[in-house]
Amino acid sequence: MSARMHHTCHCAQTAFASVPCASVPAAAPQMCMTTACQAPAPAIVPGGQTLARSFPVLEANGKGPFTSYPAVNAADADEALLHTHASFHEEPIVALSANMRRNDTWTLCVPVPAPSTPNPTLVSLNYLIKYATTGDDGNATVQTDVLLTTTALSAGVVPGAAALGVYRPSAGYAPRMVDAAAAHCLATTLAVKCNGSGEQWSHFLDAQQITPNVRVGAGAQAYIMFHVAEYPTARMMRSLAVEVSATWQKEEVERKAKEEAEKKVREAEAKAAQEEAEKKAREAAEKLAREEERQWREEERLARKAEAEERVKATQAREAERVWREEERQARIEAEARARKPSVEAAPPVADDTTQSLIKETMAKLRMSPCPQGYEFVKNEKGYTCKGGSHHVTFEQLGMK
Repeated sequence: MSARMHHTCHCAQTAFASVPCASVPAAAPQMCMTTACQAPAPAIVPGGQTLARSFPVLEANGKGPFTSYPAVNAADADEALLHTHASFHEEPIVALSANMRRNDTWTLCVPVPAPSTPNPTLVSLNYLIKYATTGDDGNATVQTDVLLTTTALSAGVVPGAAALGVYRPSAGYAPRMVDAAAAHCLATTLAVKCNGSGEQWSHFLDAQQITPNVRVGAGAQAYIMFHVAEYPTARMMRSLAVEVSATWQKEEVERKAKEEAEKKVREAEAKAAQEEAEKKAREAAEKLAREEERQWREEERLARKAEAEERVKATQAREAERVWREEERQARIEAEARARKPSVEAAPPVADDTTQSLIKETMAKLRMSPCPQGYEFVKNEKGYTCKGGSHHVTFEQLGMK
């Protein structure tokens, strides 16, 4: 079987690019189909097979591009998602064949092709790894990393445990730690591959899907890094197959969506501001109406109060006029009485009926006790005295001069 590494980019117009590797004839490995199950940690399966961790597919939430199938924008080339593909197949692994027993650690680097559009967004990435061995000695540890880095890495298998410019130095079979200053790790999978130490092929399968949704700028590259630490023998045989598929979004589509989202935010803010302004205007109008109503009610109250005061004043004026008229009437009566009163010289010696009435009225006015016997009043030097001699009234009191 020939060894091949393919990089394929599917855009609006599909293009293909292929980078061949060296080929060495070998017997085809025995294939085994295994179903991956969700598990919190690698599970060892009887028969020398190992299943790595797998993650459930994320459900569409209405905020990403995968909300319907087929995509609603598939007919628009400017809006369509871009898809790229890379693959690596070798049996045996050429770079490890020269010195089989010393190549106990090695790394496969598979670049993830990016579309030619500037600054694309890596929406999702899927990879499938199948590694099979026979004639090995003991179990192996495997590690798969998905990296973003500006460091240029050589595609293919690299023997040894070199840092490759993106890992921190390590010794032995320790896991590889990404140097955060040199690369950004999007995902890591660790597993143990159980080997049978015989002629039977043992297989390792790793299938992952990640949705980083990260924009890849100029000079940056995504890689699938597959690390193996094992115990090889002179009769060991290896078979390795890797498939990578990536989905990308154009920067202008992302920017358009972002601008549309920002526009909606601005429109929502403007609408909220308008509603707030209208609310304040309504509140101001209602407040003004309440104030006008309060002023109107106050004016009505003051008007009613003024009207009541005017009625009181009118009543008081009428009462004053009545009192004045009564006083005027009494004055006229008194004047008329005085005009009718005889003088002292003309007063009769014995009070006649007119004089007797005058005496009676005067005594009542002055609150003097009248004669209970009803005697006649007789004139003397100072006035009139009843014949009984007990009751007196003077000429001055009678108004006589």
